[in-house]
Amino acid sequence: MPIPEGKPGASSKATGVAAFLAFATIVALSLPPVPTAAVQRGATTGSVSGVVQLTAPARRLNTTGAYPSRRVALAPQRAASELQNVVVFVRRPQPEPPSPAHVEIRQLNEEFVPHVVAVTTGSTVDFPNDDLVFHNVFSLSSAATFDLGRYPQRKSKARTFPKSGIVKVFCHLHSHMSAIVRVFDHPYFAQVGEDGRFTIGGLEPGQHEVVAWHERVGEAKASLLVAAGQSTDAAFTLPLAD
Repeated sequence: MPIPEGKPGASSKATGVAAFLAFATIVALSLPPVPTAAVQRGATTGSVSGVVQLTAPARRLNTTGAYPSRRVALAPQRAASELQNVVVFVRRPQPEPPSPAHVEIRQLNEEFVPHVVAVTTGSTVDFPNDDLVFHNVFSLSSAATFDLGRYPQRKSKARTFPKSGIVKVFCHLHSHMSAIVRVFDHPYFAQVGEDGRFTIGGLEPGQHEVVAWHERVGEAKASLLVAAGQSTDAAFTLPLAD
C-alpha cells in the first residue's frame, strides 16, 4: 500500500514556526527584566543612612565634710549600652498612614526590656511579666493614658497606641522601672543598632529634616538633601547626661 504524502508546504510551515519561536525566545532572554513595583519605587526614592555616637564626659562630684571644695573625677559612663535607646526619624509635615506593628516590652529582673521601642500609630505593644513578682504597667502621658493593673508571672497584657507622641511607661509597684514607646504617624524612622548605625528608606527626593532623639539628650537635627536612588550619609553625636 502506498504511503500517503503530507500536504504540500506542511513541513516548511512547521520549520518556520519553530524558527520564529526560537528567535522570540532569544529576544526575550536578551531583554532586561521588567522592574517590579519595589524596584521602581527604589529608583524614585532615596534613603538616609548613618551612625550615631553617644559621648559621656567625665563628671565631678562635690565631696562633703572636712573638704567641701574637693572634687572627685568620675569615669565616663559606657555610652554604647544606650545606643539602642536612640531613635532617628524624619520630621514630616503631614501624617502618612503607616502599617501597624505588634511588638513587646518584657518585664524582666524588674526592668522593662527593651527600654525604648518605636512603632507606628495603631500598633500594639504586649507587656509580658517574666518575673516572680507582680508588676503593673501604666502611663500618664498625653499621647496615651492607661493603667493595665497588676498581674503575675507568665501573664501578659497589651495596649494599642492610636496617637503619635512619646509615651512614658512605669510600674506602680516598682518606681525604678520605666520604658518609652515612641509612636509615629509615618514609617520614616529607625532605632539605632548596637553598632550605632541606622537606615531610613523610601524618602522622596528633596530636603529633609532628620532628627536623632534620646530621652536624656533631646533632639539633634540635621537638614539633608536626599536624591532619587541614592543614600545620603548622616552622622550624629549626642552628649549623654545622667
